[in-house]
Amino acid sequence: MAYSRSGVDPRSGYCDANSTFYSKRPTIALPADPNLSVTAFLASRRHSGTTALIDAATGHRLSFAALWRSVAAVATALASPPLSVRKPHVVLLLSPNSVHFPVVSLAVMSLGAVLTTTNPLNTPVEIGRQLADSCPVLAFTTRALIPKLASAPDLRIVLLDDSRRPSDDGRIVATVDEMIATEPDPARTAGAVSQDDTATLLLLRHHGHQQGRRRHPPQPHRHGPDRPQPVQAGGRR
Repeated sequence: MAYSRSGVDPRSGYCDANSTFYSKRPTIALPADPNLSVTAFLASRRHSGTTALIDAATGHRLSFAALWRSVAAVATALASPPLSVRKPHVVLLLSPNSVHFPVVSLAVMSLGAVLTTTNPLNTPVEIGRQLADSCPVLAFTTRALIPKLASAPDLRIVLLDDSRRPSDDGRIVATVDEMIATEPDPARTAGAVSQDDTATLLLLRHHGHQQGRRRHPPQPHRHGPDRPQPVQAGGRR
């Protein structure tokens, strides 16, 4: 699928006409299959290694086999009742960098749901604005960051920490480890996504001199290997 460069800012890759970021790299031919998600495309790529991810803080390593098994398990847990996440639901990811970040991201996008990430260094007010803009049905976060979601008292939460505690927030419905232990069901994710579906939402802000902050609406990224620039895990753009 070809995209015209007309109207695209050459510095940022942003097209104001359709609120989409495009890669500034030369255009490449996309796969012919229109029903292809980012997750399916990446999983199909050949590689020569065995280790997919390394957690710099703990040294924990995740093999490619374990990565894709974890993605499928989390996707199955998300798609199953009572969560029943599906297209076009939005899921918030508020987390420091960890091996869970790509697992959750790929699982959400494999369902055709929309991922929105926020920086753990953002204030509760900033995160509250993003919550109001994106209207997520679920949030993945750590126990330490839950207070930053105070503006969404009904938002269900999946904990990225190892286990639950009796004193935990009542909004917690699962832990990511519980989801990873789910038996994957390929039927829950097959054929759910097309290349033109929205994949992620970014909250963009411009800082003007003596004007404070002017917040743009969330901008869509779309599925497909040559679609807009990837979101940096846990960071601002």
